[in-house]
Amino acid sequence: MQPIRRLVAASVLLSALSLPALAHHGWGWAEGDLIQMTGAIRSVTIAPPHPILEVEAADGNLWTVELGNPGRTERAGFVEGVAEAGDQVEILGNRSRDRGEARMKAVSITLDGRDYVFYPERLPEN
Repeated sequence: MQPIRRLVAASVLLSALSLPALAHHGWGWAEGDLIQMTGAIRSVTIAPPHPILEVEAADGNLWTVELGNPGRTERAGFVEGVAEAGDQVEILGNRSRDRGEARMKAVSITLDGRDYVFYPERLPEN
């Protein structure tokens, strides 16, 4: 009986530890309404779990902008070398529910006149 208890305890512990990752990868941390932001890219990271841009908005605030997962981001055409520091970008996405956090999840990005759509199902209907 002791090995079964250990197995159950380990399973419960692993499940509890994975909850923050599940919350991060969903949309629950973000507001439901889309916002639009423009700014200058300060850094680009194309790496799991989510490619990330740091964008300085027009008001001077530095935002962390999460793109789709690496596969989704690549399918949208946003690959290594597409963007670099200094590029102007327009972002449509959902900001963090925590208003003290300058973080958003991008639905689409416009860069040099090209649209990169990561979550077409979340775009407003035309």
